[in-house]
Amino acid sequence: MDRILENLPMLTWQHYLFAASVAYVITYIYRVFSRMAEKHKEIKKNGEKTMVIKTFDRQAVDRCKELFPIDVLAFKGREFKRGTQIKVTTIQNNTIIGEFIGLSYANLVCIKTGNQIIAHQLEKIEEVTIAE
Repeated sequence: MDRILENLPMLTWQHYLFAASVAYVITYIYRVFSRMAEKHKEIKKNGEKTMVIKTFDRQAVDRCKELFPIDVLAFKGREFKRGTQIKVTTIQNNTIIGEFIGLSYANLVCIKTGNQIIAHQLEKIEEVTIAE
């Protein structure tokens, strides 16, 4: 302990700056992994993977078309094309009614409702019909 105290005056401002920077980076990495772990637990708990964007504009819809490039959804022998009004029932009996935007290569279905854009796992969908 005495040895540490003897060498303390030899530290420059650069040493302190470096130590503070390293501490910040370690704290930042820890917080990012903590948030990811919380989201992972929430997804596991819900059993479904659904993402919702509550506000959107024309750019958001165009971006969704890029992220969900497959414009035909084939589900239980029926096909739904981009722009079709569909009604989706999930395995947890949630109902989503909106415009089919597209399908991703990771099997996520994108639907634009009145004020939301929803992406939902295809495997967690029980039924898709044309909205009435």
